[in-house]
Amino acid sequence: MQVTTRSQNSPDDTSQEAVKQEEGGSGVEPGETPPVAVPPVIPLPEDRAAALDELCRSLDGSDERVSRSITRIRLEKGLPWDTDPRVVADALVRAGHLPEVVRTITWDWALWTCGSEDSWPWMAQDLARARDLLKDSTSATRVLRALEHFPAVPQSMVPALAQVAVGRSEVNRELAQKLLAGFPEVGDLALEAVMSPVAHVRRAGAAWLAGLTIPDGIARLRSARAQEEDRLARANLLRTLQIYGDDVTDLVTAEALTPPRRRLKRPPAALDWFPFEALPEVRLADGTPLDPDIVRNWVLEAYRLKTPDGAGTIELYLSLLDAEDARELSAFVVECWVAHNREAAKGESLRNKGLLAFAVGMEGERLAAAARSALSRHATWRVESETVLTAVCANPSAEALQVIVSAAAQHRLPRVRGFADLLTRAVAAERGWSEAELGDRSIPTAGFGPDGLLHLSYGEREFLGRLTPELTIALTDADGRARKSLPAARKSEDGELVAQTRRRLTFARKEVAAVLKVQRRRLYEAMCIGRSWPAPLWRELFSDHPLARHLAARLVWMARGQDEGVGTREPETGGHEPRTWTFCPTEDGQLLGADDAVLELSPDAVVTLAHGTLLSEADVAGWQEHLADYEITPLFDQFSARAPQVGQGQRGIDDGAGRRVVARDLRKRAKARGYEPDSNIYWYTTFLKDFPVAGLCSVIDFGGVDVWTEDQVVTTGPLSLVAGQRAMPLEDAPPVLLAECYADYHAIVGPPD
Repeated sequence: MQVTTRSQNSPDDTSQEAVKQEEGGSGVEPGETPPVAVPPVIPLPEDRAAALDELCRSLDGSDERVSRSITRIRLEKGLPWDTDPRVVADALVRAGHLPEVVRTITWDWALWTCGSEDSWPWMAQDLARARDLLKDSTSATRVLRALEHFPAVPQSMVPALAQVAVGRSEVNRELAQKLLAGFPEVGDLALEAVMSPVAHVRRAGAAWLAGLTIPDGIARLRSARAQEEDRLARANLLRTLQIYGDDVTDLVTAEALTPPRRRLKRPPAALDWFPFEALPEVRLADGTPLDPDIVRNWVLEAYRLKTPDGAGTIELYLSLLDAEDARELSAFVVECWVAHNREAAKGESLRNKGLLAFAVGMEGERLAAAARSALSRHATWRVESETVLTAVCANPSAEALQVIVSAAAQHRLPRVRGFADLLTRAVAAERGWSEAELGDRSIPTAGFGPDGLLHLSYGEREFLGRLTPELTIALTDADGRARKSLPAARKSEDGELVAQTRRRLTFARKEVAAVLKVQRRRLYEAMCIGRSWPAPLWRELFSDHPLARHLAARLVWMARGQDEGVGTREPETGGHEPRTWTFCPTEDGQLLGADDAVLELSPDAVVTLAHGTLLSEADVAGWQEHLADYEITPLFDQFSARAPQVGQGQRGIDDGAGRRVVARDLRKRAKARGYEPDSNIYWYTTFLKDFPVAGLCSVIDFGGVDVWTEDQVVTTGPLSLVAGQRAMPLEDAPPVLLAECYADYHAIVGPPD
């Protein structure tokens, strides 16, 4: 985002509202011109403008409740939610309301009804009020999101933004720091925060510096840390030093390996359940045994830091240990927390959430199993679920990442899904990938090797696991005899090795089931939005992956490329026209066409998923016959849906509206198609199906029902596709996605008349 100083600001002469604001004394501060040029006001249609004028005249401007929700509700009933606040202000002025009443009502509309992309011109003309609103965390979020749409961040907003950037709200801190990122003084602002007398400001400032580059950063941060007494601020400074590339071994060793001055007779009350006496014995990387009191102190330190994100202090402590011992200690602490959380009352385990910082050092398989157990045990506990996901996110393993991807796609609570989605975006940005690429590259192997086999060893005996067409694991012994399960250990076999092998099989079965569920959903969205992969990358991600290859073999794909070397068939048109082939990969890596011809892809080919709207009827029939002949059960239907005819600017389809259906039946059919009600607790009026990579949501409306009275008959409504908060013109939607949503619509409400 471009930022400007005050000398670069250009006065705004495009809006009459700016003049009205200044004349009314409610706009920018005296002597301060509007900092950016705002777009002109787009007037409402005459009928809506007349209705708005009538509504504004009916408002009682002398009523002290004028700014409360009842006024906004009345406006919302008569106006589209994206109406420019300046239009509302003009209508209020024409109705004769006092300037302060105009300002109050219009700000209420700008903050709580219309989107940030529509409210920012109004805010640009009243920066004094915008600065005041930054003092409240709830309204600050709306103002910050509007500032993201400014062509340039006003210099006059910098002091207020600097306060928010180190404030209490994590969401607002991140937004404010992004807005300040382009200012040359941003490093000084963060350093000032590190020297603040307020502890939470110093903590936030230290974390802020991790994303900045400052002159002599390492020396200045070491100096600040040497003077810092707050434990959390010291931890944040240590992590920032690590990000700056400093070798912090001297700092970590001095702190981590120093025995506590005195041993606590009793642990904190919140840890009276923790089995300190059972902590495993661990060794340093050179094999030296570590004092148990020091290990105990690490657990207490994690508890006191109160953050489940182990990246930083706990991660550095664990790096001093023998790798296997570090994994064992981490697993012990995290699994103890999960066991305690299983029996604890809601909120109780959050008192010691810092123990989850040890998740950073766990083996991926054990962490994934523990995290899934915690997430499923209390699926409706939002804060606990988000805490577990935060801890898992610090672990670099593919298994841990899959837990987050899975939660983003299918957790029961929408807010947890949104939180997990933010985590996946952060990880993707850190690795330089898109969110979709992260999902592709994080598919775990569940222990299967490049040969497609799960090797299970008892020492004396070997067993093999193979994936079946149904994506379950079939076991055989070394002689190829089928087994239903692994046998018990013999007396001559290592009992611990046998137990570990049996755990591996249990984990693999759960992981395969999770991969199937998540990747089916991801591949379905990839088909809907037309995602594509270069042929070499497609082979790496799908054809050569020990699990993904089985999913790919149950789908029909398309390849496009230039004439040279893409396939064996002659082009239907000139030699330089793009050509298209459809194929289905076999589990041994061959690519078969519908006529069983073997195809070869050139490196410059592009691969995408096939769909009935992209193929001729003859091609569709050929593939349906091919799948039936080879007894392939498709991962999902690719050929039945057909796109509806839509007009220009059409934002909804209502050919299934007006039908009378029992609400419970409607919900069951919606759930079968991947839709969820907009509330699982109270009254709900819509069914939603998210397409997160596309940023779209399919919305099916109906008359509404309470979750406790779903035996009532309700009336079905229209289908729409929503981007953000707006219903989008349907001609702009991806054709395959529109076809699939239309098929969903009539599968739920009934076939078209």
